[in-house]
Amino acid sequence: MLLVFCLAVVFCVYTYVIFPVLLHLAARRNFARSTSEGGRDTSAEESFELPVISFVIAAHNELDNLPGKIETIKAQSYPPEKVQIVIVSDGSDDGTFEFLEGRSDVTWMHYEPAAGKPTALNRGVEMATGEVVIFTDARQKLSNNAARVLVERLAQPGIGAVSGELVLGSSGTADAANVSLYWKYEKWIRNNESQLFSTTGATGALYAVRKSDAVSLPADTLLDDFVIPIVLLKNGRRTVFEPRAIAYDIAEEDASQEFVRKVRTLAGNYQVFSRHKWLFSPLKNKVWWQFLSHKVARLLVPYAMLIAFLASISSSSPVLMTMAWLQAVFYILGLLGLLLPTLSTAKVVNIIKVFLQLNAAAVVAGFNYLSGRTSVRWKAGS
Repeated sequence: MLLVFCLAVVFCVYTYVIFPVLLHLAARRNFARSTSEGGRDTSAEESFELPVISFVIAAHNELDNLPGKIETIKAQSYPPEKVQIVIVSDGSDDGTFEFLEGRSDVTWMHYEPAAGKPTALNRGVEMATGEVVIFTDARQKLSNNAARVLVERLAQPGIGAVSGELVLGSSGTADAANVSLYWKYEKWIRNNESQLFSTTGATGALYAVRKSDAVSLPADTLLDDFVIPIVLLKNGRRTVFEPRAIAYDIAEEDASQEFVRKVRTLAGNYQVFSRHKWLFSPLKNKVWWQFLSHKVARLLVPYAMLIAFLASISSSSPVLMTMAWLQAVFYILGLLGLLLPTLSTAKVVNIIKVFLQLNAAAVVAGFNYLSGRTSVRWKAGS
């Protein structure tokens, strides 16, 4: 049982600590090597003519956010005559149609009933006239340089998609602060993946591709920002992380809201795994190690945690019995943090609670996908 326990614990530690550290070291070494050989190719940034771009926004009942979104796009440091704003209202019934009807500065479409985000994105791409399509959500404000730096980076050789950075401000709650901290950790990993070769996904709130590379999404696609990058990856092109292009948002106030979003995202991972099995082949997937360690191992951690606990409580070894009590305390603190909001204000308790909720989301996501309970229909907080 000691061996089983140790293997389970090592797996968890590898996923959350060892892999990110190894990835960082490999990325730093690769970055240093590329710098010594001439550094990042900036010739395209300096010489090429800025292309026409199309911001594509899939919207469902986003009337409160669309005016601000349009303004943040118009404030871009990009030639305004080369910027098209495309908004697709997917079955909105909050007055979005009437709002769009009165706008001559956007290209728009409204249809009923709602068909889901992938259908809306497909329609948006069809209406886009730009050489480059920038996908962005209705909610987030953008840094003024976002469009320009995305386009400049996309012009570099070998790059098929460029992901912006989602910066989460805190709403002031402990849950929001820890969700924001987790997202910073996640972005650090993506940035290292990008420097090593390519990420396996983009930030859905802001990413750019050439229109010719914006593949038509199946109507039941759960993660467009995962599907498009891996199709490009299969064709040998990279998806890179560009921290200068920023989308600003607020972290969820309650970890339970983040739980709902995470379940949807992780269910999308299962969908991608089932439809793109080539990702599991080291001969076909150029980021096979990163993919398994980042995308797949995260989904297996909760089961490794369960195995570690069961191995502990089923042994008479003093060491494992001690480990069993420590794990029990860990889980009890997380449960109490979930049940008692006042206790959740304690930083350690809240971190444990958020960590356990995110891992529980992986289990629920797997169950939802296997039981057919996933949907592309719009939901609050998704």
